[in-house]
Amino acid sequence: MSAKLLSGKPVVECICQQVCSQTQDLNKKLCLIGFDEPRWNQYANSLKNSAAKYGFDCENVVVEDGISPGELFSIVSRISKSVEYCGVMLQQPLEKQYKRAVEFVDPNKDVDCLNPLSVCRLYNGENGLRPATPQAVIRLLDYYQIDLKGKNVVVVGRGNAVGKPLALMLLERNATVTVCHTKTVDLPAICRRADILVSACGVAGLITCDYVTRDSIVIDVGLSFVDGKTCGDVSKEVYEKCLAVSPVPGGIGPVTRATLFENLLKAAKGI
Repeated sequence: MSAKLLSGKPVVECICQQVCSQTQDLNKKLCLIGFDEPRWNQYANSLKNSAAKYGFDCENVVVEDGISPGELFSIVSRISKSVEYCGVMLQQPLEKQYKRAVEFVDPNKDVDCLNPLSVCRLYNGENGLRPATPQAVIRLLDYYQIDLKGKNVVVVGRGNAVGKPLALMLLERNATVTVCHTKTVDLPAICRRADILVSACGVAGLITCDYVTRDSIVIDVGLSFVDGKTCGDVSKEVYEKCLAVSPVPGGIGPVTRATLFENLLKAAKGI
């Protein structure tokens, strides 16, 4: 038996249609802020190309190398307060002296959900934007009509970007959540008890057949590069055993990009 592939492509198409149908007469400009670095420039250009598909404009503000933290904070604060933009994204990761820049992004425009106030809203169950990758997991499960209510969900990964916020978002959906990590004792046994297993460790091939049953639904959020190829946390042998699995590449990754623009729409609408 081969697992059902939970492809991200139809989820992205669905989100794109929903977003594009609601962008009329809105302030639709996203501002990206970062340094003149090749990887960031590549990502920024990619976002600009994607923005047009979703009905948004995108501007990339490049700050000078060697700028003082205070100057960067001032730029971020000024742009966040400007009515010209409905959303703001900062280059990640930033060097240590610049990390506090996320605190100067208006939480209502914080499409990456990095401002501590955005995190507090999630923790307190308040309305607000949600981190893109965890939201992508929820959107994928919703699209394939996988109900979370009462389900045992194991999240392998405790990072601030995915594991921790995803656990809170799953609890909002009335799932019973266990958060594990690579140091968890007898991790395979815990994972086998899950109805839904989400791995977000970035450890290639971590999840093997020992971690799943034939009824397991597996969501792979991991991203690694092995021998020049993109791969996830889930080994290929799992695809032949479990009930359903999201592939890498082609699963959560493209949906994450789509949920950024979903967040941007919410920011533009003041939700």
